[in-house]
Amino acid sequence: MKQGDRAGTYLLVGANNSPGPTPQGLVYQGPLDGISRNGVSGSGVWSVVAAPKRFRAAGTSVYGPDNLGDGQADLVGAFTRNLGTDAPTPRNPAVVGFTYSGAVDGSDRRGWREVQGRTQAGTKGTYTFVHSVDGGLAVGNADNADVDEITGYFSLSSTAFIVDLDTGKQTKIRYPDDRNPLVTHTAYGIWSNGGGSYTIAGGSGEVLQPGSDKVEAGAGYLIDYDAVTGRFSNYTTFPYRNREQTDLISHFEGIYRTPQGHYRLPATAAALNAMADLTLASVVTVKRNRQGGFREQARWKDLPITRSSDGAQSVLSTANSLYGDAVVGFANYPDGSGGLTPLDFVAQL
Repeated sequence: MKQGDRAGTYLLVGANNSPGPTPQGLVYQGPLDGISRNGVSGSGVWSVVAAPKRFRAAGTSVYGPDNLGDGQADLVGAFTRNLGTDAPTPRNPAVVGFTYSGAVDGSDRRGWREVQGRTQAGTKGTYTFVHSVDGGLAVGNADNADVDEITGYFSLSSTAFIVDLDTGKQTKIRYPDDRNPLVTHTAYGIWSNGGGSYTIAGGSGEVLQPGSDKVEAGAGYLIDYDAVTGRFSNYTTFPYRNREQTDLISHFEGIYRTPQGHYRLPATAAALNAMADLTLASVVTVKRNRQGGFREQARWKDLPITRSSDGAQSVLSTANSLYGDAVVGFANYPDGSGGLTPLDFVAQL
């Protein structure tokens, strides 16, 4: 999510919840208001964004925008490929990332570029997601087809990278503990600080091993990148509420830099073990120290998400993007019969 062309408006991206490998990419331009027309939320303009036919895409998801003004934008995300019963391989991937530059509705066919990341093993990923873009650079992750025993999700053993929108060149993000094969990283947010300086946000954790029943470590992180020198620095992790917890992992889903130079991070904390299934949305504020690094003690603000129609409180919430004082994410409300009703939410800090 980024600021729109006019005050009080935003550029918001995402996808619908089509079943199987056929999501439909969406871009919204306008205020984050409660107006609803024919079941569609917001008084602004919605556009459908689809990867070009030459990509052989079954569906498209848009994950991050950068508003370039005058109806132009950089968009990033991923498109799915319908493999049928075939297992994904590096030559036949299931999900491929993309970058796009052009009209905000995705209509400039020449503005699209496929992005297939490389894994720690050096092979092309069977799953690639490009999550965030700012200042001409984007970040994402490449994964193998492995599925862990707890979450059923493959991104717990992933390789994070930067991609240049102009050239398509990829740069692997170098972390201090890269030599530890049990540690994995995700890159979900990037912010251009100016002068070739960028800050990247995501999550760090231990790869789940066969027979394990919990995640031993997991925390959101920030790391700086100098696009001129290629140097990474100031890698700092931030456990939930500044406390180490062996069965609760935190993850930064995006990044926003305030006019004062502080960072606001939409965060999701998740309990991943055999006994619990909990997610909690938060906003985390991180400041720089006098040496230019990040203060390890962050300010955590949990978000009590309630449904505007009846005041029901969400029991499973995620904070997925943030710009200024606005946060968007997902919420799940009890439906009265033992199930949950999933809905998007907008919260003002």
